[in-house]
Amino acid sequence: MKNYLIYTIITVLISAGYCVKAQNFYESYNPQFTGDTSDSEKFSFHLYNNNFIKNNEYFGSYTEGITYIGSVLQPEITWAISNKFSLSGGWYFRQFYGQDEFNKSVPVIRGTYRFRPDAQIIIGQTKGQLQHGFIEPLYNTDNYFTKNPEYGLQLLINRKKFHTDLYMDWEKFILPGETQQEVITGGLLADYSMNGIAENRGLSAHFQSIIHHFGGQIDNSDSPLQSRANLAAGLKYIFIPGSKVLDRLSLSSFYIQAMELSQTNTIPFESGFALHNAITFENKWAKLSIGWFHGEYFFTPLGDYLFQSVSQLNNWYVGEKRDLITPKLLIGHNIMKGVNFGFCIETYYDLQRNANDFSYGLNISVNGEVFEKKWKDQ
Repeated sequence: MKNYLIYTIITVLISAGYCVKAQNFYESYNPQFTGDTSDSEKFSFHLYNNNFIKNNEYFGSYTEGITYIGSVLQPEITWAISNKFSLSGGWYFRQFYGQDEFNKSVPVIRGTYRFRPDAQIIIGQTKGQLQHGFIEPLYNTDNYFTKNPEYGLQLLINRKKFHTDLYMDWEKFILPGETQQEVITGGLLADYSMNGIAENRGLSAHFQSIIHHFGGQIDNSDSPLQSRANLAAGLKYIFIPGSKVLDRLSLSSFYIQAMELSQTNTIPFESGFALHNAITFENKWAKLSIGWFHGEYFFTPLGDYLFQSVSQLNNWYVGEKRDLITPKLLIGHNIMKGVNFGFCIETYYDLQRNANDFSYGLNISVNGEVFEKKWKDQ
């Protein structure tokens, strides 16, 4: 354990020396589709591209390692019909290098209705996946590489001190007689900041929830209905030290509840809980986070199996208690407007196994408006 901590600190210090600007690594994964309605009768063409490699070196009995290397491309056209409504259409491509065909190739359509200056409803492709901002035990970042873009309904409220993200993702639609089950995910995130969301300092309270459902009334599947949920509540405090060495210091603590809601349970637990605590240091070079996770009978439908008491590899393998130390180094650099570079090292030291799993990755992403055109100029 001692040698592991020394190795982690040395790695962080060496890596931080080469950084130029800190940000959340996975923020560079997010597309910046605005659905802008501030200027009506406007056409715009937006291009999102992310080129990535992420290598998971996992050796335990809960999940296996894998390397994702490839690109995501989404071009789309947006028509701001009025100052309250915009319509977007495009295509989502995901290509893994070494494969002859696209891993995913699907159309994307989005209608955005801004019914208040600080609130909007989205129907179609939502601002989903990593854009929700779930804590890591609830949502596996690798879902970005394996799942379709989220499609469904979303309500977003962004006020000075309050933010809400309520959404439904219809992952799998079925027709009568199909042998597959429909798959639906719903979620709610709510944040309240004493000093204002944009200021990013002081005390804030957070609530996050996910419910994941396999089922349907019109399928011919023999699989049992399955519904599982997670609820998380926590506090976060951000200090602004005013130091040249340290720009921001944050402390966070979450309590997480796991609930099995299925009539036929396919895992050994009906419920479980977890604690997730972290301290994060951030300056203009890097962001360093060190966390501690403790779980008992913990499971999560969309989270990483590294945190769970059930195994992805063996249905009969159970670890009732999980304790992980999770140091992370997150780096970002803005190459030019709309072009960002990211690098990360994430480690997971299992106190029960006395073993370390880790991952590292980098990416270059592009978010840009290729052109804008006022219809009235025609």
